[in-house]
Amino acid sequence: MSVHGGKSKGRHPDAPREQFEVAHITFELSAKNKTFALIAGEAVTAKDRKPLFTGIVPKDMWKQLTRLAARVKEIQP
Repeated sequence: MSVHGGKSKGRHPDAPREQFEVAHITFELSAKNKTFALIAGEAVTAKDRKPLFTGIVPKDMWKQLTRLAARVKEIQP
């Protein structure tokens, strides 16, 4: 996990961001802005490291991710 700038640097350049590697995807979170981005984790060129998707962290996102984690654990314990 690292904390640094991300996709919305232009709008919120001072907002710290945390990155979490999950397989081939990087989740980038900004607690300050309550936003997230999904980035191709193994992208070779800078243009490919731009977020594939960004959004506001919804209230129940943690529940959705918990269900996903439980299912992944069932598949590959």
